[in-house]
Amino acid sequence: MSNKVRKEKKQSVKKIIALIFVFVSVFCCVFFAARGRFNTTVTNGVAMTIMSPFQRVFSWAGSQLAFIKDTVTEISHLHEQNKLLREEVELLRAQNLTASEYASENQRLRNLLGYKQSAVQFDLVAASVIGRESASWSSVIVINRGTLDGVANNMAVVTEMGLVGHVMEADLNSSKVQLLIDPRSSVGTLIQRPESRVAGIVEGDIKNPSHPRMVNIPKDSDVKVDDMIVTSGFGGVYPKGLVVGKIVDIHNEEGGLLVYGVIDTSVDFQKLEDVAVIVASREAPPEPIQPPPQTPGTETDPYETAEKLQAAQQQIQDAQQQILDAQQQQLQQAQMQAGQPLEQPLEEDTR
Repeated sequence: MSNKVRKEKKQSVKKIIALIFVFVSVFCCVFFAARGRFNTTVTNGVAMTIMSPFQRVFSWAGSQLAFIKDTVTEISHLHEQNKLLREEVELLRAQNLTASEYASENQRLRNLLGYKQSAVQFDLVAASVIGRESASWSSVIVINRGTLDGVANNMAVVTEMGLVGHVMEADLNSSKVQLLIDPRSSVGTLIQRPESRVAGIVEGDIKNPSHPRMVNIPKDSDVKVDDMIVTSGFGGVYPKGLVVGKIVDIHNEEGGLLVYGVIDTSVDFQKLEDVAVIVASREAPPEPIQPPPQTPGTETDPYETAEKLQAAQQQIQDAQQQILDAQQQQLQQAQMQAGQPLEQPLEEDTR
């Protein structure tokens, strides 16, 4: 028991001596390293030797702290920069979409303006499509022009590609337009080919809404696939010469005496955005008749020749009207033989 106590006392004394030595050593190092004190080479070397491990530790810890600080600052800066770049990308995307939309609208308006400048016989009011009423039995759009802009009922509506329809209801600031493909619509038309000029009526087909039909065509008429269809001008609503479309197929009617043509319209009704309303129509004046060059020795009065040419032109127009009347009579006779109800005269039944 006494030996154990002695050993513990010795160990305690050793610990105290070690602590005193460490304390004195640190004190000496601090004291000798103080500026203005002992500047001997030996003291400086001892101080540097003792302090160098501590300095390395402090230097390493300081560099790590500085690195961590710089890293955190850089990460924060990158995060803020990334946020700003994301916002800038979203803004540029929105501006790009807006610019693309403006470019598309500008192109459409340029095309419409070009048509307005070329169609000098029409007074046009440009309009934008702001609504659409679609059902299996009707096709109606709403435009942003009304009676305050000079728009009235039964005015024709067009694009630079051709006929769209007519105004069916005009309000102060907007109007409803019945499209050409509406089954309730009917338009008097002609085959544009000079050697044909067959008349008929274009109406919407409820079974094929995107392709209207040209009906009331006698079976023996000169109608072919790819014939272009234009308005005839009968009825007073649609001016003469507006492009409707072309015939892509021909079918027999149920009675067998008539045929109808399936039409591919010149206007894409699914992409209507800008249209023009014909608020006034003037037939383009005919070009002046020029007398033919005369052979020397056989000269004639140019005024007399011009009068004869005008008379011949009038006879041609009268003959064309007689042909149309004859076609209408043939149509009525064919319907009577087939037991179908008589159609109204073409001038009264079409727009």
